[in-house]
Amino acid sequence: MNLETLDEGVKDALNKVLGTALGVAREQLEEQGVFLPFAIGLEPAEGNEEAELRLIAVPPTDNPEDPDADIDTEAMVADLMQVLNQQGAHFQAIAIASDVLLQENDKDAIHVVAEHKVGAALAIVQPYRMPDEPGGEWIFEDPEAESAEAMWSTEQQ
Repeated sequence: MNLETLDEGVKDALNKVLGTALGVAREQLEEQGVFLPFAIGLEPAEGNEEAELRLIAVPPTDNPEDPDADIDTEAMVADLMQVLNQQGAHFQAIAIASDVLLQENDKDAIHVVAEHKVGAALAIVQPYRMPDEPGGEWIFEDPEAESAEAMWSTEQQ
């Protein structure tokens, strides 16, 4: 689906969930030094009300055999997709944010995939660098758009 040909309402919805997800992820990084995968859902406006954004989170899955194991963020993203697919008809657009490592240049990055119920999908990657010392400034590079395939919206048709 060509993003340039999309209706302005679809573009606005995608921008809203993308921008909110990036903002929440950056805020969590600056305050906590880390963030777990989460989703943002945009509920359609009803009557004179504005569309509402909802934060959707799932708990990390504990590994009883290895309580010190790293959190399985891929499993959390899969759980988020399951929740979104169950509640999907409720949302106009969604975004899923996760913390990734860019292998080609060994940089940490915020990765956000946004989808609209019409099937439009867009991904944003924003590399970042932690401060060298506690209380230092976080460095966030300019976000870059990537192609993305719709996974959630295909379930909503």
